[in-house]
Amino acid sequence: MLILDAALDSFFDLGFNRTTTEKIARRARVSRGAMLHHFPQRTDLVQAAVVHLNSKRLELFEQSLSQLNEGSEYTLVEEGIDAFWEQLQSPYFAVYCELLSASRTDSELRAALAPAIREFTQAWREKSEQIFPDLAQSKQYGLATALTRFLLEGIAFNAQSMEATPSSMAAEELIGWLKSSLRELFDDVALSKAALRDPQR
Repeated sequence: MLILDAALDSFFDLGFNRTTTEKIARRARVSRGAMLHHFPQRTDLVQAAVVHLNSKRLELFEQSLSQLNEGSEYTLVEEGIDAFWEQLQSPYFAVYCELLSASRTDSELRAALAPAIREFTQAWREKSEQIFPDLAQSKQYGLATALTRFLLEGIAFNAQSMEATPSSMAAEELIGWLKSSLRELFDDVALSKAALRDPQR
């Protein structure tokens, strides 16, 4: 775990292309022999680091959103969007963006990243359904979650690549539009909630 944490830290601080196994070993404070024992090839380390990154991102997603909705009768949609947006300012998402960019010209990294992205997407969907069981009943749930992920991740990625502040006016306007759009998409769930609160409606 120390080696994989060191790998992610190195990707964040140095960039993927400037990170070597020697630098990771020094940061993790392990010997070259210990590094080779766990990861004989650089490919092994890269693959394990990508899986570790997925795990960290999913853990952060589940922890923050579960805490947000703890004790709430229904899912706090707008607050959930704000919490997810805040997660995208974390070093883990920055590392993901770094790896995604580097994979365009690195076939080894691309081979490790492509299946990991598919697995992350599936796991993210499953965890979101567990955290938001009421919203998951909506016919529009798949569209809503895809819209949320791709819009917020796109804004965050663009802010990093352009070295812009993630709290820019454009970002705030787009997030406001997203909240409004999700309210409309989840109309069917909102009506069901209203009926439960007031059976006479």
